Amino acid sequence: MLRMTRASIIGVMSQPFIEMAFLKGMHAGESLCSTLCPMPWRLIINVVAINRTVGRVIVVEVVFVYPALASSWWTRLSNRDVPVVQACGLIFAATYIGLNMAADLLAILTNPLLRAPK
Repeated sequence: MLRMTRASIIGVMSQPFIEMAFLKGMHAGESLCSTLCPMPWRLIINVVAINRTVGRVIVVEVVFVYPALASSWWTRLSNRDVPVVQACGLIFAATYIGLNMAADLLAILTNPLLRAPK
């Protein structure tokens, strides 16, 4: 996560508008807070929403033996109960799409460049 954030910030720092801001006399602290911080949020929010949330739900079910959707899906899969497996897969897919959409909306709200009409 830290490497991804660092790479994203380095990518934004190489943009021409950051160089122009430095040439016009903007200090590094001003540039970092006002211009640079909103840029990498989209990538960070997507990773946190998808990888951390969905992955940890399954780990919690397995580690703490908490019977929920993933454990039900696994037992039904071993019993070859096709309709329940398909329903669980549909719920997993809907959750993934919902989290991705929420992450994109949050990224649009945090980054002013994404809110600007083209």
